Amino acid sequence: MKKDLRVLVFAGLAVLQGCEGLSPVGNSQGNKEPPPPALCASKQPPTKEQFVEAFTRLNKAMENAYERILKERGSRTVPASRAVAFDAMYAGLTRLGMIVENRDSDLGFLVVAAPAPKPLDDTEWRTTVQSDLPLMAGILCPILCEYCKAIKFEPEDYVIVINATARALDAGRTEVTVTTRMREIRPRPGMPRRDYPPPTGVHLALDKIWSEFDRALDERQRPAR
Repeated sequence: MKKDLRVLVFAGLAVLQGCEGLSPVGNSQGNKEPPPPALCASKQPPTKEQFVEAFTRLNKAMENAYERILKERGSRTVPASRAVAFDAMYAGLTRLGMIVENRDSDLGFLVVAAPAPKPLDDTEWRTTVQSDLPLMAGILCPILCEYCKAIKFEPEDYVIVINATARALDAGRTEVTVTTRMREIRPRPGMPRRDYPPPTGVHLALDKIWSEFDRALDERQRPAR
């Protein structure tokens, strides 16, 4: 039972220090979730069923936030051929320290991965923790009670996987799409699997990815001197 209670979830470099005084929902990006029930007062260790319920709810909140962010910022259409756009995305992701797992330039499909929190650095990861901690605590603490204060969130338990696609459109344009998932490297039998990074982390990662993509695309489209 003690092993089951040592639940490690992706967030990182911090411990939930309590629920009182924390906003129950939302984060720095303005995403909102339905308010959770009042914080429970039980001093008893949570059951495995309570852990499953808590992290199932957290996963759903992360998924909803992720889908909203990707709908708004997960794709771009650029005035470039598919080959050029694909090469620029490849260059941008590798500059961010991501390692290529699968690359098919003919299909315009690229898979890269790296240990979390990449493509974020430590400072950006701390920003993610501070921004999304209220959202996570607001979901976990009403179910896990006092135990939520002791849950450690370790990025070392995950690998970040990024998929990028380049799809040719008309008039020499290309649609580039980016998605990301978390891959567990320390599975927790019987517990819900975490797939979606925290919302602030997704925002910061997309900012970095598109910035490096734009820079690499500009390099490839700049007239030769």
